[in-house]
Amino acid sequence: MRKKRFNFIKMMLALVVAFAFAFGASTNNTEAATKVETISLTKNKQKTVNRKFNKDQIDIMKVTVPADGLFTMKLDNPKKREMGIALFSEFDPILLEDIENIDESNLDIMDSALMDVEILGYAINSEIFDYDKTMHTFSVGLKKGTYYVLAMNLDEGKNKNYTAKFTLKASSSYEKEANNTIKQATSIKLNKTYNASFNLFDTDDYYKVTVPKSGYLKLNVNQKYKTKFKLKVLDAKKKTVKGLKVTKSNKSYNGSVYLSKGTYYIKVNGDMMDLMDSMSDRVSYTLKTSVKTKTPKKSTVKVINKKGTKNDKVIVSNLQSGSTVKIYADASKKKTLATKTKSGKSATIRLKSLNSKGGKLYITVKKAGISESAAVRVNY
Repeated sequence: MRKKRFNFIKMMLALVVAFAFAFGASTNNTEAATKVETISLTKNKQKTVNRKFNKDQIDIMKVTVPADGLFTMKLDNPKKREMGIALFSEFDPILLEDIENIDESNLDIMDSALMDVEILGYAINSEIFDYDKTMHTFSVGLKKGTYYVLAMNLDEGKNKNYTAKFTLKASSSYEKEANNTIKQATSIKLNKTYNASFNLFDTDDYYKVTVPKSGYLKLNVNQKYKTKFKLKVLDAKKKTVKGLKVTKSNKSYNGSVYLSKGTYYIKVNGDMMDLMDSMSDRVSYTLKTSVKTKTPKKSTVKVINKKGTKNDKVIVSNLQSGSTVKIYADASKKKTLATKTKSGKSATIRLKSLNSKGGKLYITVKKAGISESAAVRVNY
């Protein structure tokens, strides 16, 4: 496994070094400057490019992404060509200066350098991976902008041409890479599902969410492959919020923490080494958030019974203005007995269905703008 990891990182490092060289040349007015062609994509249409490697066995191009959405890049029928292609944002080549020798003794340094470079996605065709077709394609959520694609020929001068296909699926339901830091966090809306992914060099995703009113922030993360994930919530001052409870079930992670009104950041982290040991070098996942009203306390509910059907009532106090109270006959909340929205701090609800011998009621509260609470059972 270590040898496989080394070979993979060596290949990726070769791509990064090639990109650093080509990017440096393309941004300096020198005779050695590399000519960079711009490929402009169209929303929801595929773009096929037939390209040729230069004398240094590399090819670099700019890709203009016209809208937020899912960007897909595919090596088209590479057969047994030894090559790699990667998507980058700009970076400082000085990040590579600590790497003196590309050998296994420098594996940790190589790991670190590559983690600092924003490799947004990659596709590889190599005997190292048995020419695995699943590695010929990658997809990643991007924001509108310009990116760089670097292809490198590893066949020592053979097979000078290659074909790649690019597609942009315009959509607001994907993460927007690079979102590896709080500063780059993807802004998300409550109660909406977002699609995202990790690869070996993109294992941190940040999201920015607004909690409109105090309540329980609920996180739901579902993976395509079973890998180790970590969830964290940070406040506006970038400090970790305490009290986040996370439960795991197969490929699903669920988190819950009580928060005051404000802006927060969610960090989803994937384990790179766990990915290396898994069936895939990348994993996709979905993220959905919601804010749930705090369950009312029994002490805030008073049931007045046996006063006759006109006078039987339920009084719920300690409400926030604009809250909606619901009364159910059952714990599964299938039968609603009454609903009332109040502008004051308490709600009085008259019920004709109270049993003179007593019974059970299930009561929820929903603050305006957030989800309904769990039900509290009240015996009367």
